[in-house]
Amino acid sequence: KAALLIQKYYKAYSIGREQHHLYLKTKAAVVTLQSAYRGMKVRKRIKDYNKAAVTIQSKYRAYKTKKKYATYRASAIIIQRWYRGIKITHHQHKEYLNLKKTAIKIQSVYRGIRVRRHIQHMHRAATFIKAMFKMHQSRISYHTMRKAAIVIQVRFRAYYQG
Repeated sequence: KAALLIQKYYKAYSIGREQHHLYLKTKAAVVTLQSAYRGMKVRKRIKDYNKAAVTIQSKYRAYKTKKKYATYRASAIIIQRWYRGIKITHHQHKEYLNLKKTAIKIQSVYRGIRVRRHIQHMHRAATFIKAMFKMHQSRISYHTMRKAAIVIQVRFRAYYQG
């Protein structure tokens, strides 16, 4: 009985060790699979990030290149216009001076007319103000004399009646 009991415990112990060993193996395999899967996911994510970074970089470089091209093109256009302007300026210089003299004459005539009109307007305004002032003064003197005449009449009538 004791031998069977020892055999039974030993068999259970060895099966337990075997099961434990199998469990550890399975656990190690699962950990290996999990790490491989996670590594694969990380590598895929890194690959996607790299692809996105490359796309962003290429778009940015294209943008910078277009911007640079636009700047160069604008500069070339400005230089061309400047050169053509200088070329045309030599031909138009005399014409410009002629136009300038004409414009100055027109401006002086216009300013003279404007000043004369302004002086006429000021003269009319001064005449009007003077007339209004004289009218006001004559009105005041008329009212003063009328009041004086009324006072004299009232006193005379009072004296005469008295």
